[in-house]
Amino acid sequence: MKASTPRFFGYYPNTVALVTAEHQGKRNVMSAGWHAALSSDPPLYGVAIGRERATHALVTSSGRFALNFLPFEHARAVQGAGVLSLHDGADKYGQLGLTPHPGEELVLAEAYLTYVCSLSQVVTTGDHDWCVGQVERVWYDEGAFDERLLFRGEAAVYLGRSEYVCLNTGGKRVVVPSEQFG
Repeated sequence: MKASTPRFFGYYPNTVALVTAEHQGKRNVMSAGWHAALSSDPPLYGVAIGRERATHALVTSSGRFALNFLPFEHARAVQGAGVLSLHDGADKYGQLGLTPHPGEELVLAEAYLTYVCSLSQVVTTGDHDWCVGQVERVWYDEGAFDERLLFRGEAAVYLGRSEYVCLNTGGKRVVVPSEQFG
């Protein structure tokens, strides 16, 4: 590498999760680029949510949230969930064509993978809170995964500045056995 910058954000390709939350009849969906698996035992997943976001209040009040991962064909909805605001009265579900899964309001029918979580901890981290959820249920689209549960679909990968590319897993793959290192 030969370039340096004082800027911290904007240099990442990653998948963006749609965080869904509902409390007392009010629901929202927001885009979140900062999320990660934290533990397998117990199963924990975390997401950074700005305290001023409408979703933050819904998550902390209800104690539940879900992280939904949508395929490339829904990149417009992924971007729109981060641009539109419930504070401005936006019905993101209607405007973005998102559908709650029958029987589980936090799961989006368009998702290829969803983690439904109960809130176990909120950690203040600068201008965001890291919401840690215990994964209660995992929903997935069987057509997007192979028999070993490896993803085989088309993920929307965020490049920054409202640009997405399609990660098509039908392309070149390399399998590097772990035992060759040990």
